[in-house]
Amino acid sequence: MKEVRIKYNPYLIQTEITVDGQKPKPNSALNVGKKRLQEWIEKLPDTIREEYKDRNISIDFTGSVSDFEDLKATFDAHKEDYSVNYTFNKTKDITDVENSIDSIFKDIQKGQISELKDSQITTAFQKAKDALFEVNVIATMSSGKSTLINALLGKQLMPAANEATTEIIVKIIDTKQDNFSAIVYDASGNVIKRIDNITLEDMESLNHNANVSTIEIRGKIPFVESVGMRLVLIDTPGPNNSRNKHHQETTYRMISDSDKSLVLFVMNGEQLGINDEKVLLDYVCDCMKKGGKQSRERFIFAVNRMDRFSPKKEGLDCIERALIKVKEGLEDRGIYNPNIFPVTSLAALELRTNEDPEDSMALPGFRSRTEKYEALHFEKYYNFSNLPQVIQQRIDIFSKKANEREQLELHTGIKSIEQAISQYINKYARTTKVYDLVQSFNEKLSEVSLVAHLKDTIRKDKDAKVVIEQQIARIKETIQSAKNAEEQSQKIDRIDLESEAKTKIGDYIKTVTSKINKLYSGRDIKVEKADALIQCKELEDEAKAIMLQIKVEIDNILSSAYKDTIYKIVEEYKKSLSKLKFEVNTEALTFSPAELVSASLADLSTIISDNTEHVDEGHNETKEIFVSSTRKWYNPFSWFDKGDHTEKYEVWVSRYVDYVDMNEVASDYLQPIENDLIKIQNKAIEHVKSETQRLKEHLKIELVSINKILDAKLNNLLIVEADKEAKAEEIAQKENDLIFLENIQQRVNDIINF
Repeated sequence: MKEVRIKYNPYLIQTEITVDGQKPKPNSALNVGKKRLQEWIEKLPDTIREEYKDRNISIDFTGSVSDFEDLKATFDAHKEDYSVNYTFNKTKDITDVENSIDSIFKDIQKGQISELKDSQITTAFQKAKDALFEVNVIATMSSGKSTLINALLGKQLMPAANEATTEIIVKIIDTKQDNFSAIVYDASGNVIKRIDNITLEDMESLNHNANVSTIEIRGKIPFVESVGMRLVLIDTPGPNNSRNKHHQETTYRMISDSDKSLVLFVMNGEQLGINDEKVLLDYVCDCMKKGGKQSRERFIFAVNRMDRFSPKKEGLDCIERALIKVKEGLEDRGIYNPNIFPVTSLAALELRTNEDPEDSMALPGFRSRTEKYEALHFEKYYNFSNLPQVIQQRIDIFSKKANEREQLELHTGIKSIEQAISQYINKYARTTKVYDLVQSFNEKLSEVSLVAHLKDTIRKDKDAKVVIEQQIARIKETIQSAKNAEEQSQKIDRIDLESEAKTKIGDYIKTVTSKINKLYSGRDIKVEKADALIQCKELEDEAKAIMLQIKVEIDNILSSAYKDTIYKIVEEYKKSLSKLKFEVNTEALTFSPAELVSASLADLSTIISDNTEHVDEGHNETKEIFVSSTRKWYNPFSWFDKGDHTEKYEVWVSRYVDYVDMNEVASDYLQPIENDLIKIQNKAIEHVKSETQRLKEHLKIELVSINKILDAKLNNLLIVEADKEAKAEEIAQKENDLIFLENIQQRVNDIINF
């Protein structure tokens, strides 16, 4: 039996694995690197079998409950191949960790060290603590998306009808206020209107106002209390339903943004497989394939209007068959074990908003049928939802204690969706939030601690003061010298990320070419003219979607290149300073000058994340340090804007007498797009060259500023006097400050290191 020990830290995203007490070989697949457990866990059983030739395993796991459940579920899926014993060492609950951070921050604010009460630290901490998590609700036309959002809000707010009702982006931000207020923006980010208490009638009017681009609504999202973070529900137009082209791009960007949001894909159970859904679903599945189990959990598929299906176990229109159809559609696209939730959002909304259920449209019928048919208990479809065992148990316990109204609410499936959202946030978003909270004051804490230790050494030892002064003089001379500045500039200029970006862009364009080639294939040679016009429109929708996706995916490549540039430049700067160490033998102290400006260096890493220009929302408040212009390099609609393609369809189709050769029409239509791909690739490469160079120049200036900060800190050390005869109370105070700092640092390290 192989004894496998796994220690996983979700805050630092660190994994330690040993087998029979030995670390894996350097070329082992068990060296998972800095990846979340969910990115590699599904390959673990095969890896152990291939590398250690043993099917009897004892696993000792240290980590969180949710991560242990993922580990166990992976081996349960291979239970015929393995015999596994488990030992689980549970780490602190995320809520306890957050409470510990709050306690530390309060102690820092109450302490005597003024540098730790700096407004920048307080602001950074509060920003991290109040971090919002986005739930992007996407759908195709007539899916019941607005009704589902209203059910989540417990309020009739979003217009709902059998048409494309969402033509604007609506952001609903969770606050403690009981009413819902709104700020209305145009496409340039200008405030059009403020509404203190927004109603359904207001929303219907704004939705059809051509000047309105975005609405930000603030109010209480009821189920957030169990989530542990503030949520933003974002209602976006379907890519083919929006009048605003940049909104379409925003929808695709939200889907591709793997780190910052969850996607709730609402499907109409009665209209599965329509072309609009196919185009959107293809892209969703492409994004889901990029990150293992986490990517799958990030996408929640809500199959709506399931109460309209037959509750019987057999037949073409039964509930089980409809859900299998959704699952098979995803599996055909390479997505296995997706999270699929049957729901009746109208019944859920009526239950949460109507005091008298008998006045409702859907609720009375749903209630009577749930009493007769267990198939309408939508919370129990665990084989489709894949909710973890702990949540299944939570739902089952709640069901046993629930009154009749609560039972009915559970049966609508709405609470299962809310549980899935909470589970994802607790597992991924809150651990990231904890790391950000710690980092918000950890770098500054290190700086202050270093200075305090150096000052303490100087005061206690005159010889140490002389040594430190000599080293300060050497450091100041180096960082101020023209030669050093020139060397730093040359090192920055030599950093090459353009080649890597060029390779990634080239590979992606090959993928796009393959997608376009697929649009050629499978076209019928003989198609009646009426059907041909419909197929032409479908072809255009798919081509437009591909062109939008090019913009989003290449922007992601460019953004990654900029982040890598910052990281490499900061590391080069740290490396150069590390050669200029403080070394005080009497106290065995060794520090790098870079530690004196660690907080300033950490701030540089936020340049891209905090200051990248957003696609559509001009009203985002950002400090303009460096704005990465990802929008201007390429207009994905340039080809489509050249003319009215409806007329072109008719011209193409008119060539034929009875039947249309759609293969030939597709070739005429797609050839210009395919020809443009090389131009697009070249534009993207040129853009990354110019933007990376601009970023490098900006960072050179930033590092000069950091040098000045370092110089000022060194000057501050020079004025500290060596004085063994200082007043006893002053010495005691300084020593207490050091003890306080060391204690705080230890408590901080204990939070995210275990």
